[in-house]
Amino acid sequence: MFRLSDQTRRAGARWGMGGGGLKGEASIVHFEPVNRTTVSGQIVDQIKSMVRSGNLTPGDKFPSERQLSELLKAGRSSIREAIKVLETIGLIQRNRGTTVLCDPAAIEHSVLWLDGSHQKIHEVFETRKLMEIGLSGLAAERATREDIKTMAKSIARTYDKHTVITSDISFHRALAHAAKNSVSSQVYNMVTRLLFQTHKYYLLMENIENQDGFFKKFLAQHSKILTAVESHNAEGAKLAMEEHLEFAEKELLGKMVVDYPKPHKKKGGNKHRCRSQENSHSLCGSGGK
Repeated sequence: MFRLSDQTRRAGARWGMGGGGLKGEASIVHFEPVNRTTVSGQIVDQIKSMVRSGNLTPGDKFPSERQLSELLKAGRSSIREAIKVLETIGLIQRNRGTTVLCDPAAIEHSVLWLDGSHQKIHEVFETRKLMEIGLSGLAAERATREDIKTMAKSIARTYDKHTVITSDISFHRALAHAAKNSVSSQVYNMVTRLLFQTHKYYLLMENIENQDGFFKKFLAQHSKILTAVESHNAEGAKLAMEEHLEFAEKELLGKMVVDYPKPHKKKGGNKHRCRSQENSHSLCGSGGK
């Protein structure tokens, strides 16, 4: 369990741990104030570093937004963004108003240690496209009323960045769950954790000049995907998801230049196949029907 000592409150740079079910004697963990550039990313890096070093351990109670803001000398909006990233990658978990640290060993393939290079982000996003387009088709075929209700509730109605980020994560996870394939769902969660763990993906939204216009189109695409899933139109759901992911890739990752091998052009073929599908073994399909 974490607690703020008097010294912590005065200095704003220490985090007291002890009691509340933790093993061993109480200890003091030291934080470093962050500078004001890419603050949320630095917060995430600092927490991950403390987990690596063993200064933070699974089961520890995580501080509140207010406490972290005081400790790290950072704004609440940056704290919220960092917490969302930590939650997305599985390093923290919220349960009935309490946030605790999770065991990093339980996170598939130790995604904590992924390098966040531009090449890696593009490769992970490409993998996400291959998976999620296919999952959209399965969701259209298998979604229950409850699944559709969950997806609908996750679509944001306002266009502030924090709300849109939360909505995006919730919507796509709900869709993956609606596909009713536990293996694919686990692999998909791993892939998206790899993408979000770089904590650069959503920060790229800050570079968009017309954010309101971007968010409006972004969320409208969620609604289009939902409409196809609700009507059990598998092909329509895949095409709507492909459109959505290609839009996100162009707007968020488009300025990161990465050279890919040129694909071989094939004559003929199924004109209805997904544009990102390059061969018959792609995960883009929903069952080969």
